[in-house]
Amino acid sequence: MKISILGAGGNIGQRITKEAALRKHDLHLITSKPISFFELENTPTTVVDIFDTEALANALKDSDLVISAYAPPLDNPAKLSTASESILGAVKKNAQRLIVVGGAGSLLIGKNELLVDSPNFPEAYKGVALAHKDALHNIYRKSEGVNWTNVSPAAYIFEGEKTGQFRIGKDNLIANEKGESSISMEDFAVAILDEVDNKQFSNQRFTVGY
Repeated sequence: MKISILGAGGNIGQRITKEAALRKHDLHLITSKPISFFELENTPTTVVDIFDTEALANALKDSDLVISAYAPPLDNPAKLSTASESILGAVKKNAQRLIVVGGAGSLLIGKNELLVDSPNFPEAYKGVALAHKDALHNIYRKSEGVNWTNVSPAAYIFEGEKTGQFRIGKDNLIANEKGESSISMEDFAVAILDEVDNKQFSNQRFTVGY
C-alpha cells in the first residue's frame, strides 16, 4: 500500500514511519527532515504547507492512505483544528482513507468524566488535550464522505520498546491494576499499522494501552 505520513519526523511519526517501512509499505513522507534522518532509501519526502488544502491534496494524491501524526505547538494548540480541517479536506478531495494520531485527554475515566478534566491532568498539556478533544468531536465525528480513524494513546506515551503486547479499547482509558495508563511510542505505532492492515475502526476512535 502507498502511504503518506504527515509529521513523519516527529517523535511518534518516526516510529510510525519505521513500522510502516518494516511492513514493506510504499512510503511518502511529508516532512522537512532529509531522508537520511530516517535511514531509508528510495523514499520520497515532500515539504508542504498542511494548512494549504489544495497544495496538500496535490502532494497526497498518489497515496492509498494517509496517516497524520501532526502535533500542534504547545503554545498554539488552536492550530490543530485548522490543520485537521485542511487534512480532512485534502483526503476527501482524493477519496483517501485517513488515520490520525489523537490525544488521551478525551478518553473516559468514569461514566461521565474525561481524563482532561481530572484534577491531576498536567496543566501544560491541557490546551493541546482540549484541542484534540474538539477535533475528535467537532471535526472528525461530524465529517462526511471521509473514511477516518482517530487513535488515542494511553495517558503516558514514552520512548521505549516494541513488545507487540498491548490492549485495544474504544473510548475508555486503558489502565493496569495499579491505575497506571501507558504505552510506548513503538507499540503505539504497531497498533496504528495493525489498523492500516486490518481496518477494524472505520469512522471511529480507538485507544491503545498496556
